[in-house]
Amino acid sequence: MNRLQAATAGLGILIATISSAGAGPSDNYVYFALPGVTAFNFTSSSGINAGGKKTGTLTSGIDAKKGAFIDVQADRKGSKEVAASFKQAVGSGQTLVCDSTKTFPDKLNFMVQGTLEMTTGTGADALTVTCDNVIVAQGHDASNNNWWMGGPNMKGIHVSFTGITFQKCTVKGKALPAEVIFTPATPCVNHFNLSVNPL
Repeated sequence: MNRLQAATAGLGILIATISSAGAGPSDNYVYFALPGVTAFNFTSSSGINAGGKKTGTLTSGIDAKKGAFIDVQADRKGSKEVAASFKQAVGSGQTLVCDSTKTFPDKLNFMVQGTLEMTTGTGADALTVTCDNVIVAQGHDASNNNWWMGGPNMKGIHVSFTGITFQKCTVKGKALPAEVIFTPATPCVNHFNLSVNPL
């Protein structure tokens, strides 16, 4: 190898190293269809559990075309440890999953446990609901990175590829809670349906 070839090879290695070091974790979106939603926010005090893999930021909001969303920046690599943490966090609660017949995952790419706050309507008709200890997580099924939900306060049933969970959540300015219902969309993968029913 002459000097020019050696220099070219060295430059290629340097560029590849810099590119690899600068590459951030992937964006992972999960969407929620909620009629009349005007605000949507998911926050976590414990951060993203990706089993030690690279993570970034957690964001949420409303996309004008796709609806309410949560975006978890994390590398995608299945982890039995993350799945075990998910199962422990759900405890005696309930899970909901896209495109799987299982009640709990064998592996998960990542999970986030936090507080989900959403508002429907505007002005005097606005209803702001807060659900605590909601868990969102991403696994892998066949060719898709399918999403899971769950929580210690969720109740419901999981039958084959479908199911329904509900959770009593606080309502801003109201003494009585609301029941928030979660169901997988069809097709699902990374889409869930939500409905808010004041009690």
